[in-house]
Amino acid sequence: MNVFEKVQEARPEIDGAEENISAARGRLLTEIHAEKRPARSRAARRPWIITAGLVGAAAAVTVGVLVVGNLTTPTTGGVEAIPTVVPKPSVEPTPEPTVEPLTASGAFSAAGAAASTFAGLTVAPGQYLRVHIDSEQIVYHQPIPELGQYQADRSNAANAWLQSTNWDYYVPADQSGDWFYTPGDSDGGVTQLFGPDALQLSQEAHQSQSGTAYFDQGPSAPWETSGGYSLTSFFADMPRDPAQLIDWIRTNQGTVTGDQDYKVGWLLVDLLSYNVGAPDARAAMYSALSLLAGSELVGSDGATATVSFAAAEQALSGADAVKRRTVKIDMNSGMVLEKTVTLDVASTLIPATLADERYIYTVSVVDALP
Repeated sequence: MNVFEKVQEARPEIDGAEENISAARGRLLTEIHAEKRPARSRAARRPWIITAGLVGAAAAVTVGVLVVGNLTTPTTGGVEAIPTVVPKPSVEPTPEPTVEPLTASGAFSAAGAAASTFAGLTVAPGQYLRVHIDSEQIVYHQPIPELGQYQADRSNAANAWLQSTNWDYYVPADQSGDWFYTPGDSDGGVTQLFGPDALQLSQEAHQSQSGTAYFDQGPSAPWETSGGYSLTSFFADMPRDPAQLIDWIRTNQGTVTGDQDYKVGWLLVDLLSYNVGAPDARAAMYSALSLLAGSELVGSDGATATVSFAAAEQALSGADAVKRRTVKIDMNSGMVLEKTVTLDVASTLIPATLADERYIYTVSVVDALP
């Protein structure tokens, strides 16, 4: 008879012994495992409290386990932990919606939607819509008699300077009435010089803004309509369907060379930059722009979007070039904030980032003429 059997015979008979043995064995193994923890953890552990009815059984089980432990050496250093099972959610999380990147077409569509409902610059009878324009234009000088001294661009100019000007126009509530034009408060000036003789040449060529304010019918339309050449007549005859509007412009522009979409697109941008016209007319022009190919989104900050049109063009020097035009739009109102025109061609004189022409528009409602 081995030692283990002697111990089994010597242990007292206790009701529920098997259950008590299992419980005691679990506690004993827990104690063995705890002894391998750091000293501070053991010191912090509360002492076990065993009820009187279990003391004898626990003692017997302890002896038995210790004897078995002497006969069989454990192959591991402690009791393996039971992995915690984390329940999976019953409902799969809803994925975040995919945000499509803004495109030129999308920007034009959004501007049209804004223009169709915008009423923040409504002009009441007796009031005027005031449009202030700040303009910058590079003046190119080419001293070749047979070309004329200003028959130049950035590809062949020997000297150039950046000239700034400004002016205002006032549009009555009835846009078919007379508009009021005024020169700016300052005479503008030369702000940048390019080339060895630019200062002298610019001083000789500079003409101060002058003239008096005057009334006129308003800008002329690109071609004669049923009501003449007024812009309001043009808007009245203009189709509101975007595809029909594009066809109408192509038909009336006549035979043109080069990129058709570029020419149609930039005519629409020029018309929109007056920042007048009924909401449905402006919305139709933006919708037509969204259908044209060749535009590119070049900037967006949520409140504004800048879109460019580009077409191949030959520079005056004979070099191949690209004429690039941009328009910056207020996406909350559909108002045009800025236009630029740049001949994209190699130049050792003018920085590539500087536009040949730049127009900045500020629009407000005023109660009276100046």
